[in-house]
Amino acid sequence: MKQEEFKIAMIDYLSGNLSEDKQQGFEQLLKENSDLNKEFAATKAFWNVNEEFPEPSTNMDMNFYAMLKAEEEKSHQISFIEKLQNFFSGRLVKQFAYSFAILTVGFFIGNQLNSNTNQSHETLKVAKAETENVRSQLVLTLLDQPSANKRLQAVNEVNKLNDVTETILKALFSTLNNDENVNVRLSAIEALKKYTHIPLVREGLVKSITYQTSPMVQMELADLMVILQEKKAVKPFKKLIKKEDVNTSAKEKMEESIKSII
Repeated sequence: MKQEEFKIAMIDYLSGNLSEDKQQGFEQLLKENSDLNKEFAATKAFWNVNEEFPEPSTNMDMNFYAMLKAEEEKSHQISFIEKLQNFFSGRLVKQFAYSFAILTVGFFIGNQLNSNTNQSHETLKVAKAETENVRSQLVLTLLDQPSANKRLQAVNEVNKLNDVTETILKALFSTLNNDENVNVRLSAIEALKKYTHIPLVREGLVKSITYQTSPMVQMELADLMVILQEKKAVKPFKKLIKKEDVNTSAKEKMEESIKSII
């Protein structure tokens, strides 16, 4: 079983979303693999820890990894406009969606009429630029929505952008550091991973370490810093480890990361 598949199964198991047969299969996997069993034990240790902020109801909250997988499976079937109409309401959001629809139709019509001319290339550039702009505005708007699902969708839309502006990156860091929902913060990390080659992003990720109170987010950042071999992360990790209210498993994970980085 691949690592990501194991994480999905592990969270579904802890959430009680597996059938009886799959539960037995998962338990058998843990018995046969000591490393996976250790990871499961560490996750289970803080799974039921009460968060400082209230979580959305069961019907509204989404499992982080399951959400990403579901969205990837649906992406080739449901258009961007349909997603907006299905998931979001509100006059401002609809206005953005309609603008995007108009731009998209204009692009295809212009491309068909002028495919063999220099004008078609210019039309393509303008249409792409306008589409990126509309999508960026939607991301910023939806990140301010009270629904955790809408904020999750907003972060997911960032992954569809060809380029991100500094404004978008700052919005993602604001979400990572301040959002009350753990899944939204984890999703923000996933979106930022794509841009770790940008100094601003690497610096922002290091600074965000001390803002985190969720063990899952702390551990995710610990793994990421090892991948990046970011030595600047050592100091904030040590500072976080000294706090008495930090989860034991998270502390151990950060200590392991420090050793791997040094």
